[in-house]
Amino acid sequence: MTTRRDDGSPVRGFFGKHVHVWGCGGLGSWIAEFVVRAGASQVTVCDPGTVTGGLLVRQNYVEDDVGASKAQALARRLRAVNDTVAIHVHNGALPDAAALATADVIIDATVSIAVGHILEQLAASEGPHPVLAQVATDTRTGTLGLLSVSTPTTTHGPSRIDTAARKTVLADPALELYHRLWQDTPDDDELVPTRGCSVPTFHGSSADLAAVAGTLATFLGMHLITPGTGTHLVALPHASGSPHHRFLPHYPTPATP
Repeated sequence: MTTRRDDGSPVRGFFGKHVHVWGCGGLGSWIAEFVVRAGASQVTVCDPGTVTGGLLVRQNYVEDDVGASKAQALARRLRAVNDTVAIHVHNGALPDAAALATADVIIDATVSIAVGHILEQLAASEGPHPVLAQVATDTRTGTLGLLSVSTPTTTHGPSRIDTAARKTVLADPALELYHRLWQDTPDDDELVPTRGCSVPTFHGSSADLAAVAGTLATFLGMHLITPGTGTHLVALPHASGSPHHRFLPHYPTPATP
């Protein structure tokens, strides 16, 4: 018998769980690794993208992955971290319905409105659903994080929870640091990394993105141990402002009979 070094840590909430990570980019690629290291029994990763050289600055890939499917490349790394965890790969944007039925936790790191709608439908369906989470960071610095969580009995998905948090945050001057999470991206916040690249990307280092991802994974782990629905706002210590953490609980309005 052994005692894991992370025993008592919030990420132990992932232990033995089947976790889906949708979107294997700046946040998702790091979160997937943290989940595997925390002892999840199964991890499903899905992303339709391909690894390019410019992604290595801030995403969890290496030179040998360039040109490969992001989901396949991340799966190789996760198996190298822990070969006892079952890693499932979907190269499309989403897994099939059969895969969804086996999930304990779904983490949406795609920043996709369409994916958000799918999670809303899942939350509104009859009976308990997996824990649903949506994560994001700011495009200007990559030092802010957003985590919206919907517990299995909550009929609102992460997108509706996020919308409610947006109204609260934008109306509160004390939370001005986080306003940029919902504001349109200014042109000068986009970065075209190389001549001929037609897809703008955003600022932020691997250290920043990994730190934000780790913080969000920790808070999500807490919700797996003690259920709660709402939105976490986080800022790294060197972010230009405060507070460095705020949790906004979400209380859905009961339906009118």
